[in-house]
Amino acid sequence: MHARTPDAGPGVPPSPGSGRPHAGLEQAGARPGTSPPVPGRWSVRGLFAALALGVLLVVSTVQAALGAGPMIALDEAVRDGVAEVSDASGPDRLDGTMHVLADLGGPLPGGIALAGAFAFTALRTRDRRANVRLAVVTAVSVAVVTVAVIAGKVLIARPGPDGGAIPSGDWGFFPSGHTATSAVCYGVAALLLGTVLSARTRRRVYAGSGALCVLIGFALLWCGYHWLGDVLASWCLCALVLGAAARHVIRPGSRAGAPQSR
Repeated sequence: MHARTPDAGPGVPPSPGSGRPHAGLEQAGARPGTSPPVPGRWSVRGLFAALALGVLLVVSTVQAALGAGPMIALDEAVRDGVAEVSDASGPDRLDGTMHVLADLGGPLPGGIALAGAFAFTALRTRDRRANVRLAVVTAVSVAVVTVAVIAGKVLIARPGPDGGAIPSGDWGFFPSGHTATSAVCYGVAALLLGTVLSARTRRRVYAGSGALCVLIGFALLWCGYHWLGDVLASWCLCALVLGAAARHVIRPGSRAGAPQSR
């Protein structure tokens, strides 16, 4: 891996449930008096959202592999623009904060947050079958993102924003490992916590998780660790994974495929 890139592992955590059965990044909770979405079933809106994310992921991947296209030009413009803002603000004014935020996308902070969320959820649920289901969803989500990110880095071998060649044996920059790690770890953690929290608290957790992931992605751009396309591709990938994971996260007391009333 390039010396400037601390990536070592796998955009956006789920949005709060609206009470209507739809997909995207929602978990299977519902407002009082409504029924949750049936796990595994996608609404038209959810399918369109997944299709749009998939198309953006494919387009960005192809252009990153070819090193040409509108996304590459946008990457260069954003890199230069962020560098100008960074220079104008003073070298030491925000750099420390941005590096701390970028580090929060590492596997250790993300793993700790995910493990803590699972432990809290398991203690609150005290349902062996439900906890096994959540453990499988967590493991599969992280595994899918990890494999996809490593494959992209190895196969595409995209140079970093500094333009330097990738040393032999190192991985490329596309997609962003720290962006993917933060999105899948904090996103799944939010999904897990959402199964045992009230609707209001759940919305706040989702919003906080999303805001943190956005800040981490911006910090990676500020520090010059990644192109915009690297970050966007990881968010698209994780949004798809989290959307699928949300369809299999069942609130305590509900049965898969059975309506839930509260």
